[in-house]
Amino acid sequence: MLRTLTMHEIPRRGLIKGVAVALIVGTWCPSGVAAPRSASAEGESPLQVTALDPGSALLQWSAVPGVARIEIRRDGRLLDDVATSGGSTLSYTDHLLWQSTTYAYDVIAINPEGEVVSNQTASVTTPAQTGAFPTLYDPASFWNQSIPPDAAIDPDSAAMVSASLATYAGGANFVTSNQWGKPLAYANALSTTYPVGCISYDCGTSVSFAIPRYAAPATGSDHHLVVLDPATNNELDMWLASYNADADSWSAGSRYVTASNGWGAQCSLGQHCLGPVAAGFAAFGGIVRPEEIAQGHIDHALFFASPYTRAGDIACPATHTDGRASDPAAIPEGARIQLDPSFDVDGQAWPTWEKVIAHALQTYGAYLGDSGGSVAFSAEPNLDRGYDAWSLAGVPGPDPSLANLPWSSFRVLQLQLC
Repeated sequence: MLRTLTMHEIPRRGLIKGVAVALIVGTWCPSGVAAPRSASAEGESPLQVTALDPGSALLQWSAVPGVARIEIRRDGRLLDDVATSGGSTLSYTDHLLWQSTTYAYDVIAINPEGEVVSNQTASVTTPAQTGAFPTLYDPASFWNQSIPPDAAIDPDSAAMVSASLATYAGGANFVTSNQWGKPLAYANALSTTYPVGCISYDCGTSVSFAIPRYAAPATGSDHHLVVLDPATNNELDMWLASYNADADSWSAGSRYVTASNGWGAQCSLGQHCLGPVAAGFAAFGGIVRPEEIAQGHIDHALFFASPYTRAGDIACPATHTDGRASDPAAIPEGARIQLDPSFDVDGQAWPTWEKVIAHALQTYGAYLGDSGGSVAFSAEPNLDRGYDAWSLAGVPGPDPSLANLPWSSFRVLQLQLC
C-alpha cells in the first residue's frame, strides 16, 4: 500500500523521508550491466546501470504513467530531481565517477499526490583507467599546446619572475578546496533547463542551460561554477553563481556559454572582451583534475593567479585584465610562465603529485588568468563529486603548499601584448 507523504515531508528538491535507500551487493551480469533489484511498480522495467568508461555510468529505466517527478541518487546523494510524466524509457548519464569503484543508484518515482510509486536500485563498478584522461578544448587551443624547445623568453622575464612569483613563493599553493577551486557539473537531457539571471556584467544576452540538482558553486567569494553539456559540447561558465532553492532558479554576476571543444577563451585571439575569469579565458581552462594527478601526467597548460599583476596591459591569449600594478615588472594577465625544462624534477624529494605538476609546468607551462591573494594554480574541488577525489589521487589538502618549487627557475615566455 502506498503511503501519502505531505509536502512538508517531501520538499521539491529535498530528501524523501521514510524511503529506505537500498544498497545492492549482488552478482554482475557478464555484459557489465548491474543486476538490478528493485521495488518497482507494475509495468515498470527495472533500472539498469552500465559503466560507459572509468568516469561515467548510464542509467536506463522506464517509469509508469502518472509519475510527476523522479529523484536520482548515487550512494544516497541526490544527483537530480526531474519532472516527468512517465510512461517512457528514460536515460541519465552520471559523470564525475572514480575508476574501479562500485556505486549504488536509486531512482525514486513520485506521483502528483506526493506518493512514492517506486524505488528502483542497482549498482555498477567502473573499469580501471587505461588510456589518457581526456582534456577539454580543441587540440589546437592554446591550453593544449606544449611549449616548443626553442620558445623565446621575454627580455623582462627575470624582473617579472622576481616581482610577481618569487616574492610570493612562501604562500604559493595548489588550489583544490571547495572555497577557491572551480567546481564542475555535467548537464543531462533530463536536467531542468534554467534561464540564468544576470546581475553584473554582459547581461544583455539571455542564457538558458540544463543544470543538474547536485551542481553547487564554490563557497569562496567568487562562487565560480562550470556546467558541461556533453550532448552539445557547450560549457556554461558562471561567476557569482547562486541557486535560489525557494524559487528553484539560478542567477550569476556574469554567465557565458562557450564551446568545451573550442578555443578556450571567450573571444578570439587579439580581441578584447569580458569573460568568467579576469583574463577572459573559459572558466575551466587550465584547471587540474584529480584523474590527471592519478594518471601521472597533465596534458595541458595550467591556470594561475598572482597578487602582483600589471594594470593596463593584456598579453595574448587573454582578452581582458583586472591587473593592479603600474610597475612594468608586474606580470600581465595572459602571460605564459614555464619552469626551466633542465631543472631535475625527478631528483627532488617531493611527493608524486607535486612532481606531476612540476613536469606539466615544464612541458605546457601556465597562463596568468587572475589577480589573487597568493600565487596559486587552480584545480577542480571535490564539491560536486560527493567524495574525496583528491585523497584518492594522493594529494593532501585542501590547497597544499607549492612553496618548495624552484621559483627562481621559472621564466616568462615572450609576451605578445594585445
